[in-house]
Amino acid sequence: MSNDKPVKHIAKPDLVQTFLNQVPGRVSAILENWHQLVHSDWKGNHLDTLIERITTLNESGTKFGVPQIAQSGRSLISHLGDYHGTGLKPQHDDVVALDGLVHAFKDAAIQACNQQAELLASKPAEADKDESEFSAEQKIFILGIDEALAANLTRHLQANQFDVEYLTDAEEIIRYYEINPDDTSLLISHVDLLGKLFPESKNGGLWNKNNALPGMPVAFIADSPDLKTRLSAMRVDASAYWVKPVDPYLAAKRIRELSSTHSHTAYRVLIVEDDPAQADFADAILSKANFDCRCVTDPLQVMDVLQDLKPDLILMDLYMPEASGTELTTVIREDNEFLDVPIVFLSGEQDLDKQLSALSFGGEDFLSKPIAPKHLITTVTNRIRRARQLSHRLHGHTRGEKETGLHSRNYLLERLDALLQSESPIDEITGIFFLQIDNPEELIKSVGIGGLDAVLAMVADHLKQHLQSQDILTRFGDNSLSLLALRPSRDDLQSLGETLCQSISKQIIEVENTTVGVTLSIGIYPVERNNHDSRSIIAHAQIASRQALEAGGNQITFVEAEKPPQAQVGEGAAVDMGTLIESAIEKDYFDIYFQPIVALQGSTQAHYQTLLRLQEPDGKLHRAAEFIPAAEELGLISKVDQWTTRRAVHVINEHKLQGNEIHLFVSQSTDLLENMERLTWLREKYRQGQVQKGSLTFEFNINEVAKNLKSAKICFDILGKIGISSLLTRATLTPETERVIEHLPIQYLKLDFNLLQDPEQGLKQLIELAHKKGIKVIAPQVEDPRSIATLWSSGTDYVQGNFVQRPESNLIYDFNESVL
Repeated sequence: MSNDKPVKHIAKPDLVQTFLNQVPGRVSAILENWHQLVHSDWKGNHLDTLIERITTLNESGTKFGVPQIAQSGRSLISHLGDYHGTGLKPQHDDVVALDGLVHAFKDAAIQACNQQAELLASKPAEADKDESEFSAEQKIFILGIDEALAANLTRHLQANQFDVEYLTDAEEIIRYYEINPDDTSLLISHVDLLGKLFPESKNGGLWNKNNALPGMPVAFIADSPDLKTRLSAMRVDASAYWVKPVDPYLAAKRIRELSSTHSHTAYRVLIVEDDPAQADFADAILSKANFDCRCVTDPLQVMDVLQDLKPDLILMDLYMPEASGTELTTVIREDNEFLDVPIVFLSGEQDLDKQLSALSFGGEDFLSKPIAPKHLITTVTNRIRRARQLSHRLHGHTRGEKETGLHSRNYLLERLDALLQSESPIDEITGIFFLQIDNPEELIKSVGIGGLDAVLAMVADHLKQHLQSQDILTRFGDNSLSLLALRPSRDDLQSLGETLCQSISKQIIEVENTTVGVTLSIGIYPVERNNHDSRSIIAHAQIASRQALEAGGNQITFVEAEKPPQAQVGEGAAVDMGTLIESAIEKDYFDIYFQPIVALQGSTQAHYQTLLRLQEPDGKLHRAAEFIPAAEELGLISKVDQWTTRRAVHVINEHKLQGNEIHLFVSQSTDLLENMERLTWLREKYRQGQVQKGSLTFEFNINEVAKNLKSAKICFDILGKIGISSLLTRATLTPETERVIEHLPIQYLKLDFNLLQDPEQGLKQLIELAHKKGIKVIAPQVEDPRSIATLWSSGTDYVQGNFVQRPESNLIYDFNESVL
């Protein structure tokens, strides 16, 4: 046997803490995904994404020592699974019940993480102890797998805390099994070796010589989807079966699931029986078969014992004083945590109708007394195994868009987070690519918005021809893709980018009898272990893609991660703007100034524009224009936006407590369009009454929104449902503006300053167009009284600028006395 640098890993406290910090955001994304699913009338792939997010959080919770998440999540997945892949839509009452389960999952996850965080803080010394205790990792053998796939599997298996060992011949693993028949190791083998591992005679190989059953658990990898071979693997009880191309990340996760199943030493059974003699009888039989049993003879104590034992199965008597078995089953099924725990009735009742009636209350099986010990053991074992299989049955669901065959964006972020958190050595360089279609507006004119989706799918198909099986290509926006790729060097990453760029530029794409040419602007960012989080890394690649576009398009821009950009502020003073922005977020160096927005038609409602400022510790004040570009380039813009939003919500509620209703306009980047965590946070604030209709409006740059119309439509719809209005800035009279206004549910439009300087360029026509859609128009940067008359006669609704009042750090403008 050859050993390929086994590495010992455990979930260290800092990694556990990182996971705990991520849970609220991941739960928020699940909540928002649920709301999207409901509001979409159960259409699209929202259910796939929802199940994916819950499943991955369950798995992470188990991995990082918070199993309560998985316990609650299994029940939720079980109920959602009733509609998965069926095309059915739940009735109203079912939706209400599911909504309760979703929020119960949220509460359970947050509570469990809070408890784990307290435990982590109170027992710092136990981390070293745990590490030493975990030193004996479970071994995974790899046999007959090609070198490239084996290397990728090894990296991901080691990241999941396995000790990986390569084998060159089937005889090696057979000899190992003969010497260590009770070992908990697993084997990943090519299916061509199945005959050697499991001879048809059932003698030798990996067969258990005592019972002629499969011994060591084996996962097989096949080159092609041959049914005959698949059936052969099934007949030897294969633990998993994958057909190439194999995703090593998903394979490693499945092995983790299998290892936890095979390492389980005793199933937990709760015996509920009022007759002590009958309870002892069942206990004796099952305990002898290595079950961990607990007997309860007082039915009223069942719920307390359930919380303590967390059983894999409940063996329930039917007729008991104080509470019958069917009554207890009904109560247990009302508890989300035990919704999917198998309940088997054990009773002397012989009437078939009464047995069936009992099962209708939520039982899985009915056993009649007296029962043979072997029958009891077999039934209990099979029911527990079946329940566990059901809990994993949705793990193979799609992780991307069915229409395009691409991975989901969240899957890429998940994989990237896993790479950043992994302590396994990685010989290759990870690169994040952001691929943006050049001139999407021209494509839309040719093929329409729906046609743009088809173009993106065809582009993706061409790109896949140049990618490796482990590369992850995702749709990122309306006209953009993202790619995670590992290559031996930076030169290889750059070469891949150039190949992709040149390949697409040579393709002719046909959509509904229309022929179009497509070019890409590609940004490439190499990932370092000291990088920011996954979203920040994507932002770096996105900035690089924008630079390629600004340089003319149809080219790549490669960013060197080791050289963080610095911004020049003041007269010759060099400031590390990234550090300054991060400190401002952490230590509240940011501040908000307010400028009134006044109605020209006599309304006295208090509207204010929020203007962000960054104040250094020495008191020096920076305007937004000085640090926002750096925040975008450093991938910190989402955090800046979130800080501004939190402060705005706080100010609104602070004034509400004083009896003052105010309306704040807050600038946001287009990051919000796809940021489900932030959207869900806003929804929670709305549910808590901290965001009220008419109190908050988000501003977006119309030129950036035009590039992401589909995402913007979803985002603006969500905002509208929680009382937040949407505003587009820098509006001019162009076909693009008309298209955006036509497609998006916006409430305000802010005119471009250049249009105010030259009203003949369509000022009045743009205002009329907005008013036909019920959109209010704001004129910014009004500096003199002469422009007021022009704006009033053109139909402008509101004005903002130094003529009204300069920005102030407080809200003191008297809207009742304003006269323009």
